[in-house]
Amino acid sequence: MKIVITLLITLFTLSSCVKEPEYSGDQMESRSLRAWIKKNRPDLLGNHQSKGDYYVDVLAWGDNSTPASGNDFGSEAIMDQDTCWVYYNYNCYDLDGNLCATRNEIMARMQATFSDRTHYAPYGNFCGENYFYYIVEGSYLATRNTIKLSEEYVANNSSICPSTELKVRKGTKVRLYMPSTIGFGSSGSSAEGGYEGQYALDTNVPVIMDIEVLRVVKNPSDLELEMVNELVKKSNENSEEIVWNKVENTEGKDSDSDTETDPDADTDISKDENKEPEYLEGIYYSNNFKPKADFPHLSHARPDMAGLGNPYKDSKRFADMAEFDKKLWKILDEKFADMIAKTPEADAKEVGEDNGAVMWYVGRFLDGFIFDTNITEVKELAFDETDAGSSLTYSVSSNKDEYISAWAHCIPKLKYGRWGAIITTSGYAYGSSGISGSTSTSSSGAVYNTFANLYNYYSMMGSAYYNPYSYYNYYNYYGGYNNYYDYEETTSTIDTEIMPYTPLVFYVFIEPTE
Repeated sequence: MKIVITLLITLFTLSSCVKEPEYSGDQMESRSLRAWIKKNRPDLLGNHQSKGDYYVDVLAWGDNSTPASGNDFGSEAIMDQDTCWVYYNYNCYDLDGNLCATRNEIMARMQATFSDRTHYAPYGNFCGENYFYYIVEGSYLATRNTIKLSEEYVANNSSICPSTELKVRKGTKVRLYMPSTIGFGSSGSSAEGGYEGQYALDTNVPVIMDIEVLRVVKNPSDLELEMVNELVKKSNENSEEIVWNKVENTEGKDSDSDTETDPDADTDISKDENKEPEYLEGIYYSNNFKPKADFPHLSHARPDMAGLGNPYKDSKRFADMAEFDKKLWKILDEKFADMIAKTPEADAKEVGEDNGAVMWYVGRFLDGFIFDTNITEVKELAFDETDAGSSLTYSVSSNKDEYISAWAHCIPKLKYGRWGAIITTSGYAYGSSGISGSTSTSSSGAVYNTFANLYNYYSMMGSAYYNPYSYYNYYNYYGGYNNYYDYEETTSTIDTEIMPYTPLVFYVFIEPTE
């Protein structure tokens, strides 16, 4: 009996010394995600991708027929290119199905996060052989590696999946179930600028990401130059007079003499009067712009992406771009008619580089979406806002570095008391960085949190403590204690995203001089 007891004690002692396995936070999340997949999507267990530790569901295989041409990779696989730019739509969800981010206008309306200032268009990212931190790593891994699918999954989805190996390309739609290590990590969902979902994604949690690839291009800089030049060419060919004018490159030239300076020489070189002027590429101005329906139509900033020709196509107010433009032209024509009448056409003078200009403007993408304006009535039309606009005073000498360089090149060519227009590639605007969409909030209301208010509050309470009648009067006059607690109304303001390599159009009215 003693032997048995001794043996049990020994076994108990040994078992108590065995340590439970320890897992890091990432390992715990990985195990939890796998358990979730096993319970909710067991058909995806065989679609686990070891590099990145994520799971894939294929919604559309992609285009296998469009040949590459010019600046477009057609249906060639993304991972087979050394470098490329990918334009895609995405939606992000937490594991409960709550939307955290979207590029889709209809989804934003459903989630009550829609903003008239948000340009719901495909996102563009550089996608080379090396990973860049500003890309969600999971989306990068899925596009730069062959996705492995289980034979059972392919057999059950044969109408979509012809093979157990998928290379993401134009037309591919995949749903990725990703741990936070290749998702949004310790920052959680950082979407803003009208791309937010109804719920924010918590930190260090998995994310479900739907990706739809719409186009893969070689060089977005060349693409936007092609688009601008083509639009200008068609406009000038279809008009009896030149609509768009080139901008001469005057950098390094002395405008007050007949010489130009060679930076590598000690002496000036005489100009060749017969030499063709040098012009800047991808930037034009027009003094023939008039707010009317026959002004050259714009075209989508990213062509060949089906269904994206009208940024207001899903709008409850402007389902048709022609309807939107008609109202826009009417506003612009009527608002400045009296100013235009003050200056006969023959007397309209150019602004010039040394003079200031009082400006009113409308900024648009090539698909017609208005991203900025200082005209009150246009704000109401495009953004459903009633904020009063104010004129902008601009001169090259004072404001050259405050605004895009396209203005410095073109505004001196525009005329007082007249409309003008500018079209430019991103090289003279926001370049390869663009501007991120952002959301800012402001608060208003009776907030009793200043020193003076607190002092008055506690003074009142003190007098009420010693004088019940005074306490009664204060309480009823101010509506009770709640008036002394903080309350506020929060208003969100959206700044429109301008993606990298995005060409822009400006309609500019210059007020006449006194």
